[in-house]
Amino acid sequence: MAEPNLDEGADTPLPQKDIFPFLKLPRELRDQIYHHTFLLTDPRTHRALRIERRNLKYFHPTPPSILLILHHEPLLLSRQTAREALEILFKHHTVFLSCGPFVLKTLLECIEREENGRGRQWLRWMKSVELDWVTFPNLRCYPPEENRVGGREEWVDDEEEVDVDYIRGVRNSGYGRGHSHYDEYDHEGNHYDDNFYDPDDMVLYPSFRQHQLPTTTNPNPNDPFNLSTHNPFIHPSHPTQNTTTTDTTNANPPPDEITTKLHLLTALELTPLFTYLASPTFTLTSLTLPLYFVSKQTLHDRAITRPGYALLPLKIRYWVQVCVHALAMLIQGGETSSLEKVRVKYLPWDVWASMEPADDLGRMVERGVWFDGEEGEGGREGEGAAFRDVWVGVGERVDGGEQVLGRRMGLEAQLRLVPWDGNVDSWRVGDELEVEFTKGGL
Repeated sequence: MAEPNLDEGADTPLPQKDIFPFLKLPRELRDQIYHHTFLLTDPRTHRALRIERRNLKYFHPTPPSILLILHHEPLLLSRQTAREALEILFKHHTVFLSCGPFVLKTLLECIEREENGRGRQWLRWMKSVELDWVTFPNLRCYPPEENRVGGREEWVDDEEEVDVDYIRGVRNSGYGRGHSHYDEYDHEGNHYDDNFYDPDDMVLYPSFRQHQLPTTTNPNPNDPFNLSTHNPFIHPSHPTQNTTTTDTTNANPPPDEITTKLHLLTALELTPLFTYLASPTFTLTSLTLPLYFVSKQTLHDRAITRPGYALLPLKIRYWVQVCVHALAMLIQGGETSSLEKVRVKYLPWDVWASMEPADDLGRMVERGVWFDGEEGEGGREGEGAAFRDVWVGVGERVDGGEQVLGRRMGLEAQLRLVPWDGNVDSWRVGDELEVEFTKGGL
């Protein structure tokens, strides 16, 4: 059965008595109302504004469906208001996109392939984008098909349909308030997991088969468990454990599995997204993304308990990679990329980071976020761990790096301290730092 075209007949004039009263206002006045609507502070949290993988399965690119997936439901009054509001949103406001890079790229490609050819125009209207990802996956279960089949645990689905509707309370109450056993099978209810939704559908996930994770093999058949090289007095998580050779003096430690999977996520999802955003399809001028700092105690504990591993938590390291790709896009922008600035919201990772931050935000406003001096110079030891990783990544990603572009990669930075407004009901507390990068620095 063919899907109905929601825009069919949208340009057919209606009798005067059937026109929605709002549409009788002049277009200029309607545009002002759209502007004010988009400027209103949304009381919902970032988690409520997320875009989910299941949206890709049912998404059909029309102005109403785009506004719906972006959670601007109050403007879904008619097809005409949706078209007008979408133009105002994309041309003059920041579009908030909270989802993974593959989901975002697939969604934008779906809009571009709109059957009437209007999708490319909609994407070219878009000037300012803010990225987030509240459903960041557990990389121990990445790729998802390694752990689940059909989007659920193997032992849950026995392919047998059992009628339990006669059991009192099962259909309505289930395991808890608002839950039903039906949610287990279609993942459309309380048990929905965005990162395990229908992994057998290749449209919803990148192709993992082309990228095999490195595996460790033991070359000694007489020692299948590596007992000859095992040191019982070293913590099992230490990088020198579980080596693949009997020569411990020359053995290289195996790669950290989580770090390897972060590289896989970057290669399969993040890099293709920014390659797409830098294409002539888009005319983006501004890109906003979050970056986080941790508490002094967290930084100290990770340095002591995880020697040889990254100091920052995994999700912060992911946003470091996003920042690296965004700044590389800004630095290398030319005929294809129109990006003019990258805005970084430097936020506390948790309440402990707000109470005892590892970074002195006031000093960072005065001295910048370049950290191009010696480690610990001016009392800045341990400060700006995320930005230090960013500059290492940018130097590796941009052709020529520091040798060609200079110590600051040809960038300028404007910093602004954003004091906490004292709202204890906010989803995040504590002072923040806004850093705006533009081209032109030496």
